[in-house]
Amino acid sequence: METNYLAAAQGYAESVRAFFAITSPPTGERGEAAPASPEELVAESEKLSARSAALTAEAERIILTHPHPGARAQASTQLLAKALTDLEVSAHLFQAAVDEEQRIPWAERTPNERSVVGADSTEELLEIITGKSGFSPTAERGAEPPKDVAGARIELSHTIEDTLKLISGRTSKSGQAALTGLFGIGLGQAAQAAGLLGQNLAQTLGQAGKISALYKWSQDFAFKTYESIVASLGPQVTKVVGQQVMTWLGDVKEAKYFGALLEKIYRTQQTQEALIPVVQQSNADCQAFIKAIDEVEKLGELCSNQTALVDKLVKGIKFLGAIPVAILPYGALLMGAIYVAICGYVVLNGADYVDAEPIELLNRVPGVRQVVMTNLK
Repeated sequence: METNYLAAAQGYAESVRAFFAITSPPTGERGEAAPASPEELVAESEKLSARSAALTAEAERIILTHPHPGARAQASTQLLAKALTDLEVSAHLFQAAVDEEQRIPWAERTPNERSVVGADSTEELLEIITGKSGFSPTAERGAEPPKDVAGARIELSHTIEDTLKLISGRTSKSGQAALTGLFGIGLGQAAQAAGLLGQNLAQTLGQAGKISALYKWSQDFAFKTYESIVASLGPQVTKVVGQQVMTWLGDVKEAKYFGALLEKIYRTQQTQEALIPVVQQSNADCQAFIKAIDEVEKLGELCSNQTALVDKLVKGIKFLGAIPVAILPYGALLMGAIYVAICGYVVLNGADYVDAEPIELLNRVPGVRQVVMTNLK
Protein backbone atom coordinates (compact mmCIF):
# COMPACT_ATOMS: atom_id res chain seq x y z
CA MET A 1 0.00 0.00 0.00
CA GLU A 2 1.35 3.43 -0.95
CA THR A 3 2.86 5.45 1.87
CA ASN A 4 0.80 8.60 1.20
CA TYR A 5 -2.47 6.67 1.12
CA LEU A 6 -1.59 4.67 4.23
CA ALA A 7 -0.77 7.83 6.19
CA ALA A 8 -4.05 9.43 5.11
CA ALA A 9 -6.01 6.25 5.94
CA GLN A 10 -4.45 5.91 9.38
CA GLY A 11 -5.09 9.57 10.16
CA TYR A 12 -8.71 9.21 9.07
CA ALA A 13 -9.21 6.03 11.11
CA GLU A 14 -7.68 7.69 14.16
CA SER A 15 -10.10 10.62 13.85
CA VAL A 16 -13.10 8.35 13.26
CA ARG A 17 -12.31 6.40 16.44
CA ALA A 18 -11.88 9.65 18.39
CA PHE A 19 -15.20 10.89 16.99
CA PHE A 20 -17.13 7.79 18.04
CA ALA A 21 -15.47 7.84 21.46
CA ILE A 22 -17.10 11.23 21.95
CA THR A 23 -20.52 10.22 20.60
CA SER A 24 -20.73 6.98 22.59
CA PRO A 25 -23.05 7.31 25.58
CA PRO A 26 -21.47 6.97 29.03
CA THR A 27 -21.62 3.54 30.67
CA GLY A 28 -21.69 4.81 34.22
CA GLU A 29 -18.65 2.78 35.24
CA ARG A 30 -16.43 4.12 37.96
CA GLY A 31 -13.39 5.93 36.77
CA GLU A 32 -14.96 6.79 33.43
CA ALA A 33 -14.01 10.18 32.05
CA ALA A 34 -16.57 12.96 32.16
CA PRO A 35 -18.89 12.99 29.13
CA ALA A 36 -17.67 15.05 26.20
CA SER A 37 -19.45 18.21 25.17
CA PRO A 38 -21.04 19.28 21.87
CA GLU A 39 -18.18 21.72 21.44
CA GLU A 40 -15.67 18.88 21.59
CA LEU A 41 -17.68 16.96 19.00
CA VAL A 42 -17.70 19.96 16.67
CA ALA A 43 -13.92 20.32 17.02
CA GLU A 44 -13.37 16.63 16.29
CA SER A 45 -15.76 16.81 13.32
CA GLU A 46 -13.74 19.63 11.80
CA LYS A 47 -10.55 17.62 12.12
CA LEU A 48 -12.20 14.50 10.71
CA SER A 49 -13.65 16.42 7.77
CA ALA A 50 -10.21 17.56 6.64
CA ARG A 51 -8.82 14.04 6.94
CA SER A 52 -11.79 12.63 5.08
CA ALA A 53 -11.20 14.96 2.13
CA ALA A 54 -7.48 14.11 2.08
CA LEU A 55 -8.21 10.38 2.07
CA THR A 56 -10.70 10.67 -0.79
CA ALA A 57 -8.09 12.52 -2.86
CA GLU A 58 -5.41 9.88 -2.17
CA ALA A 59 -7.71 6.96 -3.00
CA GLU A 60 -8.88 8.61 -6.21
CA ARG A 61 -5.27 9.22 -7.25
CA ILE A 62 -4.51 5.50 -6.87
CA ILE A 63 -7.59 4.54 -8.90
CA LEU A 64 -6.62 6.88 -11.72
CA THR A 65 -2.84 6.49 -11.83
CA HIS A 66 -1.61 3.32 -10.12
CA PRO A 67 -0.12 0.81 -12.61
CA HIS A 68 -1.25 -2.28 -10.69
CA PRO A 69 -4.87 -3.46 -11.20
CA GLY A 70 -5.01 -4.92 -7.68
CA ALA A 71 -4.16 -1.55 -6.13
CA ARG A 72 -6.82 0.19 -8.21
CA ALA A 73 -9.46 -2.38 -7.26
CA GLN A 74 -8.56 -2.19 -3.58
CA ALA A 75 -8.73 1.62 -3.58
CA SER A 76 -12.18 1.38 -5.14
CA THR A 77 -13.34 -0.94 -2.35
CA GLN A 78 -11.80 1.35 0.25
CA LEU A 79 -13.70 4.35 -1.10
CA LEU A 80 -16.97 2.45 -0.75
CA ALA A 81 -16.07 1.62 2.86
CA LYS A 82 -15.18 5.26 3.44
CA ALA A 83 -18.50 6.42 1.96
CA LEU A 84 -20.31 4.21 4.47
CA THR A 85 -18.16 5.49 7.33
CA ASP A 86 -18.82 9.13 6.40
CA LEU A 87 -22.53 8.34 6.22
CA GLU A 88 -22.40 6.84 9.71
CA VAL A 89 -20.63 9.96 10.97
CA SER A 90 -23.34 12.10 9.39
CA ALA A 91 -26.06 10.04 11.11
CA HIS A 92 -24.36 10.32 14.52
CA LEU A 93 -23.95 14.07 14.13
CA PHE A 94 -27.58 14.43 13.18
CA GLN A 95 -28.64 12.50 16.28
CA ALA A 96 -26.36 14.59 18.47
CA ALA A 97 -27.83 17.76 16.95
CA VAL A 98 -31.37 16.54 17.62
CA ASP A 99 -30.46 15.75 21.22
CA GLU A 100 -28.94 19.17 21.67
CA GLU A 101 -31.98 20.86 20.10
CA GLN A 102 -34.31 18.94 22.42
CA ARG A 103 -32.11 19.97 25.38
CA ILE A 104 -31.29 16.39 26.30
CA PRO A 105 -28.32 16.59 28.69
CA TRP A 106 -25.14 15.40 27.02
CA ALA A 107 -24.55 12.88 29.80
CA GLU A 108 -28.03 11.35 29.31
CA ARG A 109 -27.89 10.71 25.58
CA THR A 110 -29.12 7.34 24.30
CA PRO A 111 -27.33 5.18 21.72
CA ASN A 112 -27.69 6.51 18.20
CA GLU A 113 -31.03 5.45 16.74
CA ARG A 114 -30.04 6.57 13.25
CA SER A 115 -26.99 4.34 12.85
CA VAL A 116 -26.64 3.09 9.27
CA VAL A 117 -24.05 0.36 9.84
CA GLY A 118 -23.75 -0.17 13.61
CA ALA A 119 -20.84 0.51 15.94
CA ASP A 120 -19.19 -2.89 15.46
CA SER A 121 -19.35 -2.60 11.67
CA THR A 122 -17.61 0.77 11.75
CA GLU A 123 -14.39 -0.85 12.94
CA GLU A 124 -14.68 -3.41 10.15
CA LEU A 125 -14.97 -0.58 7.64
CA LEU A 126 -11.86 1.07 9.07
CA GLU A 127 -9.95 -2.19 8.64
CA ILE A 128 -10.91 -2.21 4.97
CA ILE A 129 -9.89 1.44 4.61
CA THR A 130 -6.49 0.87 6.24
CA GLY A 131 -5.84 -2.35 4.29
CA LYS A 132 -6.00 -4.69 7.30
CA SER A 133 -9.07 -6.62 6.16
CA GLY A 134 -9.34 -9.60 3.80
CA PHE A 135 -11.36 -7.54 1.31
CA SER A 136 -8.25 -7.33 -0.86
CA PRO A 137 -8.55 -9.25 -4.16
CA THR A 138 -5.05 -10.61 -3.65
CA ALA A 139 -6.00 -12.76 -0.66
CA GLU A 140 -4.62 -16.30 -0.75
CA ARG A 141 -7.01 -19.05 -1.68
CA GLY A 142 -7.35 -22.34 0.19
CA ALA A 143 -8.93 -24.62 -2.43
CA GLU A 144 -7.00 -27.69 -3.57
CA PRO A 145 -5.74 -26.98 -7.11
CA PRO A 146 -6.33 -29.48 -9.95
CA LYS A 147 -3.51 -31.98 -10.44
CA ASP A 148 -3.56 -32.27 -14.24
CA VAL A 149 -4.60 -30.32 -17.33
CA ALA A 150 -7.73 -32.40 -17.91
CA GLY A 151 -9.03 -31.61 -14.44
CA ALA A 152 -7.95 -27.99 -14.79
CA ARG A 153 -9.94 -27.61 -18.02
CA ILE A 154 -13.09 -28.79 -16.28
CA GLU A 155 -12.55 -26.62 -13.22
CA LEU A 156 -11.77 -23.50 -15.25
CA SER A 157 -14.87 -24.01 -17.40
CA HIS A 158 -17.02 -24.23 -14.27
CA THR A 159 -15.24 -21.27 -12.70
CA ILE A 160 -15.89 -19.09 -15.76
CA GLU A 161 -19.58 -19.98 -15.76
CA ASP A 162 -20.01 -19.52 -12.01
CA THR A 163 -18.09 -16.24 -11.87
CA LEU A 164 -19.92 -14.67 -14.80
CA LYS A 165 -23.25 -15.59 -13.19
CA LEU A 166 -22.08 -14.28 -9.82
CA ILE A 167 -20.92 -10.92 -11.16
CA SER A 168 -24.02 -10.44 -13.28
CA GLY A 169 -26.34 -11.51 -10.44
CA ARG A 170 -24.76 -9.40 -7.70
CA THR A 171 -24.52 -6.38 -9.98
CA SER A 172 -28.14 -6.77 -11.05
CA LYS A 173 -29.34 -6.94 -7.43
CA SER A 174 -27.37 -3.87 -6.33
CA GLY A 175 -28.17 -1.85 -9.45
CA GLN A 176 -31.84 -2.69 -9.14
CA ALA A 177 -31.87 -1.44 -5.55
CA ALA A 178 -30.32 1.88 -6.64
CA LEU A 179 -32.81 2.22 -9.50
CA THR A 180 -35.66 1.54 -7.07
CA GLY A 181 -34.43 4.51 -5.04
CA LEU A 182 -34.43 6.69 -8.15
CA PHE A 183 -37.94 5.64 -9.11
CA GLY A 184 -38.93 6.42 -5.53
CA ILE A 185 -37.85 10.07 -5.72
CA GLY A 186 -39.50 10.50 -9.14
CA LEU A 187 -38.04 10.66 -12.64
CA GLY A 188 -38.04 14.46 -12.66
CA GLN A 189 -35.82 14.75 -9.60
CA ALA A 190 -33.78 11.74 -10.77
CA ALA A 191 -33.02 13.52 -14.05
CA GLN A 192 -32.10 16.69 -12.19
CA ALA A 193 -29.83 14.72 -9.86
CA ALA A 194 -28.16 12.96 -12.81
CA GLY A 195 -27.43 16.36 -14.35
CA LEU A 196 -25.69 17.44 -11.15
CA LEU A 197 -23.36 14.46 -11.04
CA GLY A 198 -19.74 15.47 -10.78
CA GLN A 199 -20.46 18.95 -9.47
CA ASN A 200 -19.56 20.16 -6.01
CA LEU A 201 -22.99 19.54 -4.53
CA ALA A 202 -22.25 21.29 -1.27
CA GLN A 203 -21.79 24.51 -3.27
CA THR A 204 -24.38 23.82 -5.98
CA LEU A 205 -27.23 22.85 -3.69
CA GLY A 206 -26.27 25.16 -0.87
CA GLN A 207 -26.51 24.46 2.82
CA ALA A 208 -29.02 25.49 5.42
CA GLY A 209 -28.50 28.82 7.12
CA LYS A 210 -29.46 29.25 10.75
CA ILE A 211 -28.82 25.78 12.16
CA SER A 212 -26.45 24.48 14.81
CA ALA A 213 -22.84 23.57 14.11
CA LEU A 214 -23.67 19.89 14.66
CA TYR A 215 -26.31 19.99 11.92
CA LYS A 216 -23.83 21.74 9.61
CA TRP A 217 -21.24 19.01 10.12
CA SER A 218 -23.91 16.36 9.57
CA GLN A 219 -24.53 18.03 6.20
CA ASP A 220 -20.82 18.08 5.48
CA PHE A 221 -20.41 14.32 5.94
CA ALA A 222 -23.54 13.58 3.91
CA PHE A 223 -21.87 15.39 1.00
CA LYS A 224 -18.61 13.55 1.69
CA THR A 225 -20.48 10.27 1.23
CA TYR A 226 -21.42 11.42 -2.26
CA GLU A 227 -17.86 12.63 -2.97
CA SER A 228 -16.37 9.25 -2.04
CA ILE A 229 -18.64 7.39 -4.46
CA VAL A 230 -17.97 9.87 -7.26
CA ALA A 231 -14.24 9.52 -6.65
CA SER A 232 -14.58 5.76 -7.18
CA LEU A 233 -15.83 6.54 -10.70
CA GLY A 234 -13.24 9.18 -11.56
CA PRO A 235 -13.91 12.57 -13.18
CA GLN A 236 -14.05 11.43 -16.81
CA VAL A 237 -16.56 8.63 -16.20
CA THR A 238 -18.62 10.83 -13.87
CA LYS A 239 -19.18 13.27 -16.74
CA VAL A 240 -21.09 10.67 -18.77
CA VAL A 241 -22.55 8.27 -16.22
CA GLY A 242 -25.51 10.45 -15.26
CA GLN A 243 -26.99 10.35 -18.75
CA GLN A 244 -26.19 6.64 -18.99
CA VAL A 245 -28.14 5.86 -15.83
CA MET A 246 -31.11 7.91 -17.07
CA THR A 247 -31.04 5.91 -20.30
CA TRP A 248 -31.22 2.69 -18.26
CA LEU A 249 -34.12 4.13 -16.28
CA GLY A 250 -35.97 4.85 -19.50
CA ASP A 251 -35.20 1.42 -20.93
CA VAL A 252 -36.39 -0.67 -17.99
CA LYS A 253 -39.48 1.36 -16.95
CA GLU A 254 -39.51 -0.66 -13.70
CA ALA A 255 -36.52 -1.62 -11.56
CA LYS A 256 -37.46 -5.31 -11.56
CA TYR A 257 -36.58 -5.57 -15.27
CA PHE A 258 -33.04 -4.33 -14.74
CA GLY A 259 -31.52 -7.84 -14.75
CA ALA A 260 -32.66 -8.48 -18.31
CA LEU A 261 -31.21 -5.15 -19.46
CA LEU A 262 -27.94 -5.91 -17.71
CA GLU A 263 -27.56 -9.21 -19.56
CA LYS A 264 -27.94 -7.36 -22.86
CA ILE A 265 -25.14 -5.05 -21.77
CA TYR A 266 -22.84 -7.70 -20.32
CA ARG A 267 -23.49 -10.54 -22.81
CA THR A 268 -22.15 -13.04 -20.31
CA GLN A 269 -23.64 -15.99 -22.17
CA GLN A 270 -21.77 -15.02 -25.35
CA THR A 271 -18.58 -14.52 -23.33
CA GLN A 272 -18.89 -17.97 -21.81
CA GLU A 273 -19.58 -19.58 -25.19
CA ALA A 274 -16.52 -17.85 -26.67
CA LEU A 275 -14.20 -18.85 -23.82
CA ILE A 276 -15.07 -22.56 -23.48
CA PRO A 277 -13.43 -23.49 -26.83
CA VAL A 278 -10.34 -21.53 -25.76
CA VAL A 279 -10.21 -23.59 -22.57
CA GLN A 280 -10.69 -26.87 -24.42
CA GLN A 281 -8.14 -26.17 -27.16
CA SER A 282 -5.38 -24.43 -25.18
CA ASN A 283 -1.97 -26.12 -25.00
CA ALA A 284 -1.04 -24.25 -21.81
CA ASP A 285 0.40 -26.22 -18.91
CA CYS A 286 -1.45 -27.01 -15.68
CA GLN A 287 0.04 -24.06 -13.80
CA ALA A 288 -1.31 -21.62 -16.39
CA PHE A 289 -4.79 -23.10 -15.94
CA ILE A 290 -4.49 -22.88 -12.15
CA LYS A 291 -3.45 -19.23 -12.41
CA ALA A 292 -6.45 -18.49 -14.63
CA ILE A 293 -8.80 -20.26 -12.20
CA ASP A 294 -7.37 -18.31 -9.28
CA GLU A 295 -7.63 -14.92 -11.01
CA VAL A 296 -11.17 -15.51 -12.28
CA GLU A 297 -12.32 -16.59 -8.81
CA LYS A 298 -10.79 -13.47 -7.30
CA LEU A 299 -12.84 -11.31 -9.67
CA GLY A 300 -16.01 -12.91 -8.33
CA GLU A 301 -14.82 -12.47 -4.75
CA LEU A 302 -13.95 -8.84 -5.37
CA CYS A 303 -17.35 -8.17 -6.93
CA SER A 304 -19.11 -9.81 -3.97
CA ASN A 305 -17.17 -7.72 -1.48
CA GLN A 306 -17.84 -4.48 -3.30
CA THR A 307 -21.53 -5.09 -3.94
CA ALA A 308 -21.99 -5.99 -0.26
CA LEU A 309 -20.76 -2.49 0.59
CA VAL A 310 -22.92 -0.99 -2.15
CA ASP A 311 -26.01 -2.71 -0.74
CA LYS A 312 -25.33 -1.19 2.68
CA LEU A 313 -24.94 2.23 1.08
CA VAL A 314 -28.22 1.95 -0.82
CA LYS A 315 -29.98 1.02 2.40
CA GLY A 316 -28.17 3.56 4.57
CA ILE A 317 -28.72 6.69 2.49
CA LYS A 318 -32.46 6.43 3.05
CA PHE A 319 -31.79 8.18 6.34
CA LEU A 320 -31.05 11.37 4.37
CA GLY A 321 -34.63 11.44 3.13
CA ALA A 322 -35.91 11.77 6.70
CA ILE A 323 -33.90 14.92 7.41
CA PRO A 324 -36.11 18.04 7.34
CA VAL A 325 -35.59 20.44 4.40
CA ALA A 326 -34.74 23.23 6.84
CA ILE A 327 -31.69 21.23 7.91
CA LEU A 328 -30.68 19.56 4.63
CA PRO A 329 -31.96 21.60 1.67
CA TYR A 330 -32.41 19.59 -1.53
CA GLY A 331 -31.96 16.35 0.39
CA ALA A 332 -33.90 14.42 -2.26
CA LEU A 333 -31.51 15.67 -4.94
CA LEU A 334 -28.51 14.65 -2.85
CA MET A 335 -30.05 11.19 -2.39
CA GLY A 336 -30.74 11.04 -6.12
CA ALA A 337 -27.18 11.97 -7.01
CA ILE A 338 -25.87 9.25 -4.68
CA TYR A 339 -28.27 6.69 -6.19
CA VAL A 340 -27.15 7.66 -9.71
CA ALA A 341 -23.48 7.44 -8.77
CA ILE A 342 -23.98 4.06 -7.06
CA CYS A 343 -25.90 2.63 -9.99
CA GLY A 344 -23.29 3.86 -12.46
CA TYR A 345 -20.46 2.55 -10.35
CA VAL A 346 -21.83 -0.93 -9.76
CA VAL A 347 -22.83 -1.51 -13.41
CA LEU A 348 -19.62 -0.16 -14.93
CA ASN A 349 -17.49 -1.95 -12.35
CA GLY A 350 -19.21 -5.24 -13.13
CA ALA A 351 -18.79 -4.57 -16.84
CA ASP A 352 -15.07 -4.18 -16.24
CA TYR A 353 -14.94 -7.56 -14.48
CA VAL A 354 -16.75 -9.44 -17.26
CA ASP A 355 -15.05 -7.47 -20.09
CA ALA A 356 -18.38 -6.30 -21.48
CA GLU A 357 -17.50 -4.95 -24.90
CA PRO A 358 -20.59 -2.73 -25.36
CA ILE A 359 -19.64 -0.59 -22.35
CA GLU A 360 -15.94 -0.16 -21.55
CA LEU A 361 -15.72 2.98 -19.46
CA LEU A 362 -13.64 1.89 -16.47
CA ASN A 363 -11.20 -0.73 -17.80
CA ARG A 364 -9.23 -0.88 -14.55
CA VAL A 365 -8.69 -4.61 -14.07
CA PRO A 366 -8.28 -7.58 -16.42
CA GLY A 367 -11.76 -9.10 -16.61
CA VAL A 368 -12.80 -12.72 -17.04
CA ARG A 369 -12.25 -12.78 -20.80
CA GLN A 370 -8.85 -11.09 -20.58
CA VAL A 371 -7.67 -13.28 -17.72
CA VAL A 372 -8.48 -16.47 -19.60
CA MET A 373 -7.04 -15.32 -22.92
CA THR A 374 -3.84 -14.02 -21.32
CA ASN A 375 -3.11 -17.13 -19.26
CA LEU A 376 -4.01 -19.69 -21.90
CA LYS A 377 -2.42 -18.04 -24.94
